[in-house]
Amino acid sequence: MTRPDPSGPREPLLRDMLRRGRRASGTLAMLLLVWVIWNESLSLYTILEGAILAGMALLVTNRFLLRERYQGVYRLGLGQAFRYVAVLLGEIVRSGIHAIYVTLTNRINVGVVDVPTDLEDTLAGVLVANAITLTPGTVTIDYDRKRFKVVWIDCPTTDPEEAGEMIKGRFERVFRGKEPSGDEAPAAGEPLPQGGGDS
Repeated sequence: MTRPDPSGPREPLLRDMLRRGRRASGTLAMLLLVWVIWNESLSLYTILEGAILAGMALLVTNRFLLRERYQGVYRLGLGQAFRYVAVLLGEIVRSGIHAIYVTLTNRINVGVVDVPTDLEDTLAGVLVANAITLTPGTVTIDYDRKRFKVVWIDCPTTDPEEAGEMIKGRFERVFRGKEPSGDEAPAAGEPLPQGGGDS
């Protein structure tokens, strides 16, 4: 009677572990990069601290929070990521200039608006919510997959559709594959072209 080869079952297991390790290394590298940027330091201590925290975050996420592979659940293409960053940086500059103008001219008109969204991808919704908060003049205070609740420093309208186009239109188009055009609604925090509700 032949004895089973003990190395047989181990080889698929080893290959699976190596495959998971390769997938995790990219995520660990990204988390470490974010940690280094936040700390504005390339010291050995910062890198070691970031590596340990990134590993712990990945371990807890994989073991307790996600039941599926997050690479498949939270998928974001490279081109889409670049478009998102480009649109976000542009909106930060545009809305920052407008927020300074509104503050210096004492035209602050704070309002809270409920903005509907039909984005089905949770990751896209969270990225849009974060982009709204990172844009000067607007802060997302709630998101429940159907709507964003936003505090707006210069609120010219409380109409959900109109406000939604002004606050999040460009960000949502990134995840719908539509490029911004010249005749879009103003950026978040900017007044309407005509008949705006500025006071």
